[in-house]
Amino acid sequence: MGELPYKVRIAALWLLCVVAFFAYRTLAIEDDATGVSVLGDDFATYLLVMMGFAFLALMLPTSWNRRTNLIAGSVVGIGQVAMLVDGLTGYPSAMFNLMTGATVVAMLSVVWLAYRWGKSQA
Repeated sequence: MGELPYKVRIAALWLLCVVAFFAYRTLAIEDDATGVSVLGDDFATYLLVMMGFAFLALMLPTSWNRRTNLIAGSVVGIGQVAMLVDGLTGYPSAMFNLMTGATVVAMLSVVWLAYRWGKSQA
C-alpha cells in the first residue's frame, strides 16, 4: 500500500477540523458557556466553509489546490489561534481548549502540507 496523496491528507485534516470544531462547540454548551449555540447561522456557515475546503482539496488541480490551502489554512488557522488565546485566558475548560488546540494543529498541518507539496508538482 502506497503513501496517501497530499490531496487526501489535506482533505482529512479539514474534516478533522470540522469534527473538533463541532466537539468544542458542544462542550461549551454543556459547560453553560454564554453566547454559544450549535443551532446558529454562524456555526453552520463555519462548518460549511470547512467542508467546502475539504471538497475543494480533492477536486482542484494541483497548483490551485496548493495556493487555496495555503491561503485558507492560514486564515482559518489565525482565527483558531485567536479562539485558543481567548479560551485560555477566559474559559477554564480543559476539554474546550484541547479541542481548540486540535483545530490549530490541524490548520498548521494543512498549511505545512500545502507548502511542502512543492512547486515542482504544481
